[in-house]
Amino acid sequence: MSYFTTDILWDQLTTGVVAVDGADVVRAVNSAAERLLGRGRSHLLGVPLATLLPGHPVALELVQRARNLTMPCRVRTAQLSPFPGVLLSVSLTAVPLEDLQGQGVGVLLQLEEMGTLERIEEGQRRHDTLDSLATLAMTVAHEVKNPLAGIRGVAQLLEMEGGGESVTTGTTLICTEVDRISRLLDSLLGLADRHSTPEEAVNIHEILDHVLRLVPWGEMQLQKDYDPSLPTIRGDRDQLIQLFLNLVRNAQDAAGERGTVCLHSRISAQVRLEQGRRQRHIIVEVRDNGPGIPESVRQRMFLPFVTSKSKGTGSGLGLAIVQKIVHEHGGMVEVTEQVGQTIFRVLLPVSVP
Repeated sequence: MSYFTTDILWDQLTTGVVAVDGADVVRAVNSAAERLLGRGRSHLLGVPLATLLPGHPVALELVQRARNLTMPCRVRTAQLSPFPGVLLSVSLTAVPLEDLQGQGVGVLLQLEEMGTLERIEEGQRRHDTLDSLATLAMTVAHEVKNPLAGIRGVAQLLEMEGGGESVTTGTTLICTEVDRISRLLDSLLGLADRHSTPEEAVNIHEILDHVLRLVPWGEMQLQKDYDPSLPTIRGDRDQLIQLFLNLVRNAQDAAGERGTVCLHSRISAQVRLEQGRRQRHIIVEVRDNGPGIPESVRQRMFLPFVTSKSKGTGSGLGLAIVQKIVHEHGGMVEVTEQVGQTIFRVLLPVSVP
């Protein structure tokens, strides 16, 4: 019955498992963990977890939390980069290890890579959170817009009556600020809008080229790598323009005045989703060579009002609106980082008979 030895069963698990001692030094790993982390057992054993996963406090914090609470702890979605050029989307579970006397001796860290279906479900969870926040935003926006219109009207009347340069300066400032707040409220209302998505045939490359004409490029470098064989998809042209306009503007901001932005399109392999329905996806990637996304922002970047931009330069609504539009088109959006590149990847479905 050698087929059922502990070592063989340990290595047949598809979930990566890393066992660390009380000092968070790796003492055992299975084969799945070797594959995920891209290193052999001999290069993993005896290595501190902080060295194995540099720059990823979420794993270290989860291990510490499980140890302190003496109970399993889980993070549903985390992004880990075990070696340069690779970014993994994983779920993490930390389970305290005890000896026969009940004394803590370490922690088992389980790493399970998220597949396509799990990423779609994660997008659904983000969308549900967005819906709750959007309902609040819609209510607040409606309540605020009416008095704003009255304030602007009074300011215009004061300007028409005259009163000197100081009055004109003041009324102009009032109108400018009222218009700015109105635009923000319009964004909030757009975030909360729940109208159905029109089903018209659209050419994704025509949409991308239209977006590129809407933004200034200056000294920035633009690269296009389109797959000419992509089929048309069904969706709302205006919403898709807004989606990619937000992503391209973000890429420009990240890359800087002399940076590079690349648009890449291709067709994905077939995947099987729920109810046995098969779909392919067209994939559009918006890449930039900026400094990347801060770890403090990455896990929350698709929620409203979360931004890495400096104060006063961004509302934090762009990616939330991107998430909403992608979800309404039955697709998903994800972000990965490679050496010198941040990639926002949008997958939009193409029906397969």
